Amino acid sequence: MTDDDFFNIKLETPPPELELSVEMRCREVMKSNNFDDVKKYCIHLIRYQMKQDVFLAGMLGRLAELEALNVMREMKKEKLIKKKYKTKKTLLDRFKTMLSVFR
Repeated sequence: MTDDDFFNIKLETPPPELELSVEMRCREVMKSNNFDDVKKYCIHLIRYQMKQDVFLAGMLGRLAELEALNVMREMKKEKLIKKKYKTKKTLLDRFKTMLSVFR
């Protein structure tokens, strides 16, 4: 698994507009001399990141659960197919059974 591939989901690179917006906000914070505002901004970002982490952890758990259910469903389907063909006798087996009656 690579950094750009997780649960078979390709992570896209952000569009240039978003990168520019982030870079402008970073430069705005770097230029600021008002440390109280920067502290408040950082505290807000930390709390917001916590909420995002909780949300993403929940989504990742749900995604893993759905993947497991999908695999189980496929395994049951394969098992049913194998069982169906395993119990079904071939034409040769049926013919031998018919001929054994005449012995």
